[in-house]
Amino acid sequence: MSGQTKKRGATIPRLLRQAIIQDYLSGRKSSYMLSVEHGIDQKNINKMVNRYQRENPLTLEQLSIPQPMKRKKHNPSDDLTLRLENEELRRQLEAARLKLEGYQIMGDILDEEYGIDLLKKLEAKQSSNSKSDTQE
Repeated sequence: MSGQTKKRGATIPRLLRQAIIQDYLSGRKSSYMLSVEHGIDQKNINKMVNRYQRENPLTLEQLSIPQPMKRKKHNPSDDLTLRLENEELRRQLEAARLKLEGYQIMGDILDEEYGIDLLKKLEAKQSSNSKSDTQE
């Protein structure tokens, strides 16, 4: 776009134009989504789609509309994979809980035995000038 004059219809490469039209007509993406993704004005996307539809009128039989809520075929191996992943995540969660409990016990011991409270916020350090001002 750096100062070049563009001819009408030559601004968007043919393959990109076809991909945009296909994504829009299939219902996968809206004109807004395509506008954001490709940096093309929404009006231009709508014009491209309308021009394509005028030049390529389709009957309902020719137009294949994808079913957005089609059920996937059930794959038993997916169940096993998900079950194993779930068990591994549960083991990791239990290990994290035990680790946290250990840290809490260590913190309690430090507080009781040595008077060190790890959860207490440290005071901001004062400069030597401000210390002398407040002590006088």
